[in-house]
This record gives sequence, structure tokens and C-alpha cells, in this order.
Amino acid sequence: QDLDEGRLEHIAFIEDTSGSISPQFHKRMNSEVKYIQEVLRPKKLTLVQFDTQIQQERVFTEDEPFEEIEIAGFGGTDLRCVRQWLIENRPTAAVIFSDLYCSPMEKILPEIPIIWIAVNNKSAWVNQGKLIHIIEN
Repeated sequence: QDLDEGRLEHIAFIEDTSGSISPQFHKRMNSEVKYIQEVLRPKKLTLVQFDTQIQQERVFTEDEPFEEIEIAGFGGTDLRCVRQWLIENRPTAAVIFSDLYCSPMEKILPEIPIIWIAVNNKSAWVNQGKLIHIIEN
């Protein structure tokens, strides 16, 4: 049987590194990315950090271990740079971690499967993809 069948070609984890995101949440985000890398072993995993612009982009191949990476950013939050990055790179799927205290991202066509993880913002909403709320204590 083909071991690559059903495996993710390219997953993008896009982390909001604006000033309103806590260091504890960054640690949690990186822990989740590490878990996905080790368990699902996508062929390519790209970790993108953004605030009002793309601050950092790091690519991990399936055999490259994921280590903690330094956070870059701490400005405001603007999803236009994320939308542009998604259009240019067309990952198989994307997970976007953000508090979503910003304007919603315009739809991308054709669609890219997106999971949004909204932290500490019960009123957050998105117009494309699936939204999951996390409220930190």
C-alpha cells in the first residue's frame, strides 16, 4: 500500500504574533505545531508569523525536527498579508492562530481548507473555513 496516500503535501501554520497574543499562547501554538509535525508527518510544514505583515517564514520538511522558534512581530493585526501569502503559496491546508481582533479576511477562491483558532475572543468570526474558539484562563 502507498504510505503517502492521504498524507498532507503541505500544511501551513500561520501564527498571529501581534502584541495582544500572550507568550503562553505562543508556547501552546508551537507545541501544537510540533505535535502535528511528529504525528501526521506532512511532507512540508510551513510556519508563518505575522502581525501587520509577514514577519517570519520557516519551512520544515518531513525529516526535519521541529524546534522552538523565536517570535517576531508584536505590532497590530492585519489579515491581508495572510491572504496574499495563502494565494501565492496555495498550501494543502492552513491553520491560523489569532485573536482575530481585526477585519475579517476576504474569501480566497478557489478555497483553501482553513481552520481558524481564535484565542480569547468570543465574538470572533470568519467568512471562510472552520472556526474554533479557545479561551485561556
